[in-house]
This record gives sequence, C-alpha cells and structure tokens, in this order.
Amino acid sequence: MKRMMLGFVSWLLLFQANSAAQEKADTLRLKDCIQFALGHHENSLIYANKVTASKEAIRESKSVLLPTVSGNASFDYNLKLQTSVIPAGALSEKELHLQMGSKYSTGAYLQADETLFDKANWLNIKSAKTDKDLADLNLRKQQELIVYNTVKAYYNVLSYAEKVRLLKENEKEYLQLEQILKLRYEQGVVKKSSYDKTRVDLNNIQTEISSNENYYRLALNQLKKEIGADLETEVAISTRIKFDESAPSPGFTNLPLTQLTDYNIDLQQLRKQEIAAQQKKAAFLPTLSLYAKYGVNAYGTKSSDAFNDWFDYSVIGMKLSVPIFSGFKKQSQYQQSKIALTNQQLTAALNARTYKLDFQDANANLYSSYTTLIKNKENLSLASELLSEATVEFKEGKTDLSSYLDTEYSYKESQSNYINSLIDYLNAKVAMEKANGSLLNYVNNLE
Repeated sequence: MKRMMLGFVSWLLLFQANSAAQEKADTLRLKDCIQFALGHHENSLIYANKVTASKEAIRESKSVLLPTVSGNASFDYNLKLQTSVIPAGALSEKELHLQMGSKYSTGAYLQADETLFDKANWLNIKSAKTDKDLADLNLRKQQELIVYNTVKAYYNVLSYAEKVRLLKENEKEYLQLEQILKLRYEQGVVKKSSYDKTRVDLNNIQTEISSNENYYRLALNQLKKEIGADLETEVAISTRIKFDESAPSPGFTNLPLTQLTDYNIDLQQLRKQEIAAQQKKAAFLPTLSLYAKYGVNAYGTKSSDAFNDWFDYSVIGMKLSVPIFSGFKKQSQYQQSKIALTNQQLTAALNARTYKLDFQDANANLYSSYTTLIKNKENLSLASELLSEATVEFKEGKTDLSSYLDTEYSYKESQSNYINSLIDYLNAKVAMEKANGSLLNYVNNLE
C-alpha cells in the first residue's frame, strides 16, 4: 500500500505514466496531436487554399496596369445592300436611290488598350493586398482554434485515462480488502454487513471503471475529430505532461493588443473599409486611356474576291472619360461607405475592450485554478498519509472497518479533486496563452 502511495505522489510531481523509451511508436504526445491537426485538419487546408487564392487575386488586380490586346476577324455576305437616298436637286432633278458597298467583305484588326490613369485600379490593388493580409490572419486564427480545441480534447482524454487508472488501483485495493474481510467473516470476526458493504463499494468502483472507460473512448473519438484523423484510426496518447509547481507568472499588466490575431483582423477590416470608401470617392475622378488599332479590309462581288485585295488602316488615340452626373448614385454610395467605415471603427473599439476583458478573466481564472490545484495537491498528500496509517492500523486490528472506509473514501475524493483541478489548471493555462495571443508560441515550446 505504501509503495502504491509513493508511486502516486511521484506522479503528482511530473504527471507522467511512462518514459519516452517505453512508449509505443504510435503513441501521440500533445505536440504530436497538434502538429498532425495543423497538417491534416480540413479547416486548416481550406484556409491555406484561401491564402493561395488571395495571392492570385493580387495578380489579377495588377493585370489592369498592363495593356490589353485583342484581335477580331469577320466575313460578311450582304444579302441585300443598304439603300441611300439622295434628294432631288442635289445631283439630279429626280430623287436618286443608290446601293453602295460590296456583296462580300472581309475584315480583321488588332487593338491594344492601355489605361493611363484610373485611381480605382490602384485602389483595387491595395484592396487585394489587404485581402491577402486578412487571409493570412484568418489562417493563423484557424490554426489557433485548431490548437486550442486539440489541447482541450487531449486534456479531456487524459482526464478520463487517469481516472480509469486510479479507479483500477482502488479496485485492486478493494479486492484485497474483500478477501481479508471474507476470511474474517468466515472466522466470525466481522459481521456480514461489513463484508457486504465492502462488496457494494467494490461493485461501485467497477461500475465507475466501466463508465469512465466508455467516456474515455468517446473523448478519444472527439480528439480524433479535432485533429482531423479518421475515427477508425487506432490512437493512443501519452500522459507525459510535466506540471510546473512554481506559481504562474503575473504576465502582462496591460494586454499587448497588437499580438492578438483577432485584433489584427479588426485592423485589416478597418483598413479594407477605408479603401472601399476611397474607391467610392475615386468614382468622381476622370479616367484616361490610350489605344492603338491596326486592321485590314477586303471587298468583292464574289466571295473569292473578298480575300484578294486588302486595304490596311491604322489609328492611335487617347480617350478621356469624365463623370458628370449619375443621378446622385455615386454620392449615395460614397456616403454609405463612410457610414460603414464609422461602424467598423466602433466595432474595432468594442472588440478591443472585449479582448482586454477576456485577458483579465483568463488571468484571474489561471490564478484561481492554480490556487485550487495547490490546495488539492496538499489535501491529496495528507489523505495519502492518513490512508497509509489507517491501512496499517486496520490490518493490525487497531481501527474498525468504518473508520478505514471513511479514510479511504476521503482519499478517493482527494484523488478525484486533484485530477479535476490539474486538468482545469492546464486548460486555464492554455486559455491564458490564447487570450494573450501567444498560443502558437506556447505550442512550439512543448516537448
């Protein structure tokens, strides 16, 4: 019994079940689960594809700065030529009806267009670059969410695994106790009620083991889902998690907002809305473009003649387009964009206060969970000592069964409280890293 107590106390300090050399090849540490999730979870791949798409959007927006070249060719068969009417007195005393043109005509040309000035084009490029930055931030946010969900699911599995392990240790103790009481009952030393109570407690422990093993399987399936693994995949997790007994550092007195992914997303959304307002305003400005065209034509009364004698032509020119009146449409669009910009500014300010509140709550929760953990660790150590003493006294006949079972119950309760508080502390620590914007750095430091 004492050996079991000492073994469990050593687990309290390191919270590890086996050394790395003893673990199976397919056993996953927390860091392994996170790395697998980042590389295989569908959402991670989806947002990575969005980053790639945003790069192509920048390339598309820059295409307006390059000239466009187009070519056209046509062959016409004029079923009936258009008739032109020349009034009487101009060339003749009678009204003249003339049909001008050829029965067949062929034409082809190449045209190049280049925009010299259009402020909206430059703003479109800036908007595309902002979209790229947003895509990068959204990918990072999704990675943080995947990491956070994976850690929560991993600790949940760990919690049930440890509960099952401790319950099985308790089962062994009760099996031994049952054999002792059975022998004493047969010898007439103890009452049948005492022996039956031990059997009831043993049955309860075995029921708890069955329930927690089922919860463990369910939690393991949830972990598979969070890391993007098939539910049919066999997965075993490592319990090698170190617990640092030193108090958590006070952290930052003021939250560094600029390292929060959500805050940077708000800034990029604000920047995007500013560009959108500028785009609406740019609609009032003129645009200037240059074009050049070269073509050839051929005509004939027969289809073959329309491909023989070619007449070429060329033209170069500039086009200035000045918006004058659009029925107040552009003015209304510009005012709407200014209102949207104001709303985005207010939303960013509101979110900033929320981030600070989340940080303070996470900080307070971390200290609270740490305090509870230390108290439960102390209680467990005391309960372990009391149970060791009660076990010796019970075997020597110095204490009755009721006192022993009360002490044993207190020990089991202390075990449960410690495990729950340890998992709560680990989750609070991860939540603090998330609220502080340092979750990915925290993961990189995992062993």
